[in-house]
Amino acid sequence: MTQTAPRGAAGAGNDGFGAQMTLLEHLEELRSRLFKAALAIAVSFAIGLLFRGALFDVLIGPYCDLPPEVRGASGVFDTRQCALIVTNPLGAFFVTLKAAAVLAVVLAAPPVCYQLWRFITPGLNANERRYALPFVVLTFVLFAGGAVFAYLVIPRGLQFLVGFAGESVVPLLDADQYMTFILKTMLGFGLSFLAPLVIAMLTLAGVVTAATLRRFRRHAIFGAFVLAAIITPTQDPFTMTLMGGPLVVFFEGNIVFARVLERRRARAGAA
Repeated sequence: MTQTAPRGAAGAGNDGFGAQMTLLEHLEELRSRLFKAALAIAVSFAIGLLFRGALFDVLIGPYCDLPPEVRGASGVFDTRQCALIVTNPLGAFFVTLKAAAVLAVVLAAPPVCYQLWRFITPGLNANERRYALPFVVLTFVLFAGGAVFAYLVIPRGLQFLVGFAGESVVPLLDADQYMTFILKTMLGFGLSFLAPLVIAMLTLAGVVTAATLRRFRRHAIFGAFVLAAIITPTQDPFTMTLMGGPLVVFFEGNIVFARVLERRRARAGAA
């Protein structure tokens, strides 16, 4: 017996369901969506390589913004300069790749999320599919917002970390390790900022309610800082607080959103 899956293609009925896809057609659809997502990432990565010089100047900015006395020997024992070192022949090559990866992650987020949603959409009804555009837009806004927020707070985190050992330790940062730190921090913040969107989608689906969110408020606050400790590459209290704080604010916003949604649904049911 041929396995089928709902297919919400053109010509679907009013209930949002149309023809049935066979298992092979479903796998072909998945392959097509994965290919388009990979193509979007590749194009974004190529754009990052094209502008690698300017991009690297932007990414090194948080470190160059530190006071010269904090940077120490970053300018090869000339604190008036701002430079990073490489310790192996492939160091400069990997630095370029990681700089391009930062831009690729941000630019590829909207098309990748769109392809994900298009793969899921055929199994949803017409009312659920209307959330496709807000889902893609909010995914990009939250992810990019988290990455930008990380970029803005990295200088404070670097100042705390580099100067933690005092004047007895002179920093001489490796470019490859620095770019890894930047990439992990921006990616971690970007992904963590998607948490409220996931909760909002579960609220729309009726999986969680405002009462449920209020009941688990303490657990959510604790979990936000545990997640911050896991995601942040440094695990220092300053960076953890900068990540955990917005997550707590977002969770409180989810409670308000769930309460408003339930009131609207109650009024619609009464009408």
